[in-house]
This record gives sequence, structure tokens and C-alpha cells, in this order.
Amino acid sequence: MKILNLHGFLGKIDNKNYQALCELLPDAEITSPKLAFEHLTPQALLQQLAETAGAKEIALVVGQSLGGAFGLIIAKQLGVPCILTNPCLEPANTKIIQESDKLSKELFQEYEKMNFLQPYEKAYILLSDQDEIISGNPERCRKLTPHVKMTSGKHSGIDDLLKDWQIAAADVRIEVIFAFFARESNRDTILFRGSGNRLAILL
Repeated sequence: MKILNLHGFLGKIDNKNYQALCELLPDAEITSPKLAFEHLTPQALLQQLAETAGAKEIALVVGQSLGGAFGLIIAKQLGVPCILTNPCLEPANTKIIQESDKLSKELFQEYEKMNFLQPYEKAYILLSDQDEIISGNPERCRKLTPHVKMTSGKHSGIDDLLKDWQIAAADVRIEVIFAFFARESNRDTILFRGSGNRLAILL
């Protein structure tokens, strides 16, 4: 299965989501680009990501923080599931972005025009209970999807990410995609268990 992983503002391509993905799927199947938030308008970045995702036949989008906002839009355009961790869906109202010297005034104004708050039933959102960056996310995210789970952690890190991912995968039914990929592979598989669900994962 081919996955697009999107890091957050000032984040790294090998962020914690990427590391978790590497535990579940081979490196070669994960596309984790460096996002030029400080150089491209959000509209241009979305276009760039849409072209990348389409060319690579992405089946799942993963996004952290600001990358989660972009991930939601891209996943909805493709009609594929997405798993978002602490998505920053209102960047123009987020203090760390408002006060950053990485965005020009012109770029910040473009973010003020963006609407990332788009309902999508195939979105699964994991929210840290001690998020020190974004306030009001539970109420905001529940307007977009019924698949919202509170978990232990802070903004940049969920404490037990692998366990929460197993549950997320089952809840948005991407276990079907994993199982199909496993059947098509000559590699052995193992089964992870989470909340009574069984999820086939490629080794």
C-alpha cells in the first residue's frame, strides 16, 4: 500500500508518524516529502501534493498538525482514508503560526483565506489530551467526522502511537486495504490486535 505522510509546520519528514509507519509498512511504500510551508502559498502546496498523490496512486494519507490540514483536503479529493494527528485546521488562528517569522505577511494572508474545515467521513483523527499548541480541537474535529479519539500525549507526540494507529485503522476500515495488500504480497504477515479488531500488517 502506498502512503503519503505530511509533517507539521517546522516539522521533519521522519516525524513520529513516519516512524510509526515504518513499523507497519516497508519504507519504500511511504512518501514523506519536505513541505515548503514558508515558500509556497497553501493553494500551490495543495496543487503540488495533489499531483504527487495522484501520480503515486496513494491509498492512505497521514498528517500531523498543519500537515493534517493539508492531508484532509488531499484525502477528500482522492476519496481515500486519512489518519490525522492533532490537525491544525485553523492555522491563521494558531499562535505559533501567527507569531512565526517563517511566513511572510503575504503567505499568512493566504492562510487566512483557506478553509480546511471540510467534513469527511473517511477521516480518523487522533487528539492528544495535553495539546499545548491547539485549543478547542475536539469540538472542531467532531464537526468534520465521527471518528475522533482522545488519547494521551502532547501536540507533537502521542504516547502510544502504534496502539492508537491500530484502532484508527480498524475504525476507518482501512484494515481492508492492508489485508488486500497482504494477500497480493509474497511476504509473510502478522496480525496486530486492538480493541477486539484484527488488522493484517505487512512485515
